[in-house]
Amino acid sequence: MAQAGAVVGIVVLALSMTFAAAATARPSEKGKTSMVVEIVNRAPYGDMLATVRGASLYTTPVACTGGCLTIWPPLLMPKGTKIPTGAAGLATAKLKHHRRQVTFDGKRLYTFDGDSGGDVTGNGVEGFMVATAP
Repeated sequence: MAQAGAVVGIVVLALSMTFAAAATARPSEKGKTSMVVEIVNRAPYGDMLATVRGASLYTTPVACTGGCLTIWPPLLMPKGTKIPTGAAGLATAKLKHHRRQVTFDGKRLYTFDGDSGGDVTGNGVEGFMVATAP
């Protein structure tokens, strides 16, 4: 009988540790990561940032707003994720409607509507520059 009580005690302890671990794991879900950027080498720019789908990424000294966003779509974090990965210096900036735009070294990242595949045709257009990797 004492052995049965000890086994029950061990099972209860194991279950409580499992539930405690699950409870502490949930806050980390709030900081779920997502690889949204990769470093690619494209001539003549060398190492630069691109989306995981291969689209070239650009930065500008002033945030793009309004109609500008049609030509220069912002790189957004996938819903449910908050921490971008793929290169050092990545972070996010808040947008309307609780969306988050990926930033690199404090500058917002954009794709260019005129690019196709791995093109880099937006460099120098309207003040946008290729986001070069360190």
